[in-house]
Amino acid sequence: EISGSAFVDFPVSQTVIDTSYRNNTVELAKITGTIDSVKRNQDITIKSIFIKGFASPESPYANNTRLAKGRTEALKEYVEGLYHFGEGFIKTDFEPEDWAGLEKYVMESSLQHKDEILEAIRSDRDPDTREWIIKSRWKEDYRFLSENCYPALRPSDHTIQYVTKSYSTAPEIGPGF
Repeated sequence: EISGSAFVDFPVSQTVIDTSYRNNTVELAKITGTIDSVKRNQDITIKSIFIKGFASPESPYANNTRLAKGRTEALKEYVEGLYHFGEGFIKTDFEPEDWAGLEKYVMESSLQHKDEILEAIRSDRDPDTREWIIKSRWKEDYRFLSENCYPALRPSDHTIQYVTKSYSTAPEIGPGF
């Protein structure tokens, strides 16, 4: 398998792909480039494609669920429209809020309230309460996270699974063997 990650950007609260929006041409090319790199090889057959979309932890959890699911589906439809794979060929999943990614970023940061924010992230409170605590108690740190971390918590990961043709004799491999 071969995997990659792209940061397809969507206008606020929208789930429709605009190829001309921000850096989407480059980001979508990451996905199609990965597919094409495998598809071009005559000795390889693509078996399936998996796409997983993420949302960042700002906004209500229910809205982030809608966004992550809708944006992942939009990306699936975009890829299907380009390649016309069969029904069920592209599988998807989504993660409404990437708390693990936020935790990793905060752990590696030098935020003023790093320890308190990590405690809030790791708490067993529901996601909306955790987000509200961080946003209301450590406003400057939250603003920094919103601008510098949250955009990186919205990737679309993709994996192409494939099989390579087996050869049993040197002539099958080609000239030079």
